[in-house]
Amino acid sequence: MSASREKKNRQELAAQGYVDPKTEREAKEAAERKKNKLLYGGIAIVFVIVAAVVLLYNSGVFQRNATALTVDGKDFTAAEVDYYYYGALNSVTSSQYASYMGLNTSTSMKDQALNAMAKMLLGVTDEGDITWDQFLKDTAKNNLTQTYLLSEKAKADGLADDEHISEEVSSTVETVKGYAKQNGLSYSAYLKRAFGSNMTAGTFEKLCKMDALASHYQSEYISGLSYTDEALQACYDADKNAFDVADYEYVSFKATAASTTDADGNTVEPTDAEQAAAKQAAEDAAADAAARYAAGESLEDIAAAYEDIATYVHPQEATYADTDLVNWVFDAARVAGDTDTVVTDSSIYFALFHSRSRQDYNVVNVRHILFEVDDSDLDQESETYEADLAELKDIARTDAEKALKEWQDGGATAELFAEMAAELSGDTGSAANGGLYEGISKDTSFVQEFLDWCFADGRKVGDAGVIDSTYGSHVMYLDSFGAPYWQVLAENQLKNEDYAAWLSEQTAVETVTEGSGMKYVGF
Repeated sequence: MSASREKKNRQELAAQGYVDPKTEREAKEAAERKKNKLLYGGIAIVFVIVAAVVLLYNSGVFQRNATALTVDGKDFTAAEVDYYYYGALNSVTSSQYASYMGLNTSTSMKDQALNAMAKMLLGVTDEGDITWDQFLKDTAKNNLTQTYLLSEKAKADGLADDEHISEEVSSTVETVKGYAKQNGLSYSAYLKRAFGSNMTAGTFEKLCKMDALASHYQSEYISGLSYTDEALQACYDADKNAFDVADYEYVSFKATAASTTDADGNTVEPTDAEQAAAKQAAEDAAADAAARYAAGESLEDIAAAYEDIATYVHPQEATYADTDLVNWVFDAARVAGDTDTVVTDSSIYFALFHSRSRQDYNVVNVRHILFEVDDSDLDQESETYEADLAELKDIARTDAEKALKEWQDGGATAELFAEMAAELSGDTGSAANGGLYEGISKDTSFVQEFLDWCFADGRKVGDAGVIDSTYGSHVMYLDSFGAPYWQVLAENQLKNEDYAAWLSEQTAVETVTEGSGMKYVGF
């Protein structure tokens, strides 16, 4: 049969409803192949989409861009909140009291709670358990909210175009890039280490500008605050304890028994009878101290007779504290020569009052040029270490004395000293300002040698000299005197009160809400 005839027969049969098995099978196979092609093609597309989502997630795009906080309608991403989260964390870890707070930076903040000391130091009043993660997030939220609102006020006042803002941001960026280089990291990698994996250069620099705007806005307000002498006097009169210092002596007698250790090394707390005996011994000693002082013995000699339980202390410029002993000292009725026995749970004090005074001395404005003693290259285990260190100190001293003579020979002016400090001083905190530190008080946290020179009897404007400290050798120059210290304290108190009220007004916010991105903040 010819092919054309066979085709004609199939067509006639098909017209009558007959289906050729071969044709049917081929049609089904074709349909299945088409279906599978569509199915596998769809699966491939899904796989491509999933892979893209995974890559985006791993890149941090979702996390860093997720809204974590909304302040009065303004959204902030997880990366932006992280900036303040890690800033708060760094503030805690760099504190001089960090070791007391029990924070472990190698463990997730979510797995650690603030201890009692941390709560006290950080001003946390909540008595319940608070994780470090929650504390840092709360701090970040508050700091970001305040900074944003202040920066908006700064923009409204035209500070956004201030060239000093741009210069400050550029300086910060260059400093961070320097830190990155020192640590062998790229700028981007260093930012992620410092502020979390969500941080980018663009986010960091944007927030630096926001910080700078807020900071300048605050500084402008504070610098505009001033107070009359009458206002300062009224502030002093309202709370003299906050400004006065006292000179007194005391012997502290320990009124508690010490714990002991048993044969197995376990601590054994003292019994009630032992505690009672210790308190009675302290009471007897304090009574004897009163009698011996009345007979002419000094408190220092009396304490030496009870060296097992007694400690002698002579604060000469003590500030106020809310304790039983200090409250006795700062009582307004106190007069020179008063004595008394002050009883507390752990100690019994025999105290002698000398005087109480307002801190009337003037603060000083001092310039200095530091010639550092850098022993970082010396081997402290070396037999020659002490000799090598002494040689470095001698070099620093010689350089300082040479600089002093050069200044004296050049006219001994404040202007020349400032120029030399900017050129020669190893103190980066003051060199750019001509070596100047202003408003130094006896309480300022400088090395004692520095303060002793500033407040030596008879010190006058224009005095100069060389001193040695743990930092090296300093060429000192007394530039000028400032206000009496009590007035400085009163002015600071008034400024703090006014600033707090102003800040509360400037940062009043209607709504602050957390978004889903908050789960990406911190670690």
